[in-house]
Amino acid sequence: MSGRLPRARLVLTLAALLGLSLGAAPATQAAPADEGTALPIAYHCDLAVDPLHKQVFISDYTTSSVLVADYQGRLVRTIKDLPGVCDLELSADSRTLYAPLVLGDAISAIDTGTGRQRARYATGAGSAPRHAALSGRTLFFGYGEQWEASIGSLTLGADTPQVRLGLIPEGDFSGAPLLVTSPAAPATLVAGDENTSPTRLSVYDVSGGSPVPRTTVSGPGGASNFSDLAITPDGRTLLTASGAPYHHPSFRLPDLTEGHTYPSTSYPAAVAVSSRGDVAAGVKSIEPDPDVYLYRAGADTPYRTVSLAPATGFDAGYLRPHGLAWTPDGTRLFAISGHNDEENLRLVVIPAANEATTG
Repeated sequence: MSGRLPRARLVLTLAALLGLSLGAAPATQAAPADEGTALPIAYHCDLAVDPLHKQVFISDYTTSSVLVADYQGRLVRTIKDLPGVCDLELSADSRTLYAPLVLGDAISAIDTGTGRQRARYATGAGSAPRHAALSGRTLFFGYGEQWEASIGSLTLGADTPQVRLGLIPEGDFSGAPLLVTSPAAPATLVAGDENTSPTRLSVYDVSGGSPVPRTTVSGPGGASNFSDLAITPDGRTLLTASGAPYHHPSFRLPDLTEGHTYPSTSYPAAVAVSSRGDVAAGVKSIEPDPDVYLYRAGADTPYRTVSLAPATGFDAGYLRPHGLAWTPDGTRLFAISGHNDEENLRLVVIPAANEATTG
């Protein structure tokens, strides 16, 4: 099931300025977003935006493939033979896409211009690398199953790239940890647990190439089961989305003291921050609540909200976990949505996402 469906007119409303209480999202009536492009997949793991070629990459663990779409949401290519592909991480120059292969026990390096694999780096039998984050010339990856999980690294830019495993003790996380880094703070690596409640959040110093623990917090802000992590452009603040609480908190780095809270609703599924500092706080909502709340940095009320349901009924549209990504210039937002009356997912493009609407 693929191809381009007719687009509904994109009409988004200003968030209401009243109704804010105890972390609940401001009362607002969000108009439906564009219905989006139907994708030939029923599950996704991650998405990444390539500004060099103006492409969006969408990974699918179940079909072992990466879909490639243009900035208008049109599918242009499918990259296959990527067993259990999950996280996607772009190089600083956007010329290489790194993809951990859970079922391939390897990291794939893909040319973003051609879609061809440049190299595949073995990570060891049974390692099952799942999540990744790039810090300078080192790609850190979360790997392993259940309480035997750890963090490994792949050293890039060397004549012989080196894979190292067991950089943190097994048992610190209940599965391959979510990882996030920032070019503004290359010595900082943040790891979060997807599978526990209360959940665990750890900050590591990686300036020496190996993770050195700096701060660890259990259940920060009452969090359980992290689904997404993001760092602000200045590298000083971590944003999170988790099954609970029903808002999107932030934490100062590296000490993880709780900072500003971005109101949303149940159930937080994704978070993304643009180069301008705009925050996209996404939830798996129950209609007619919005699915995406767009905030200026540090704001208490959203300047815009978006509903991903194309007006097809109760709980018809929802945001996928880890399903938001900005273009680097902060003008366009991509979302992966599911719908109860469809088997497959959709790619929704939200143009001019950084602009407040006037009704």
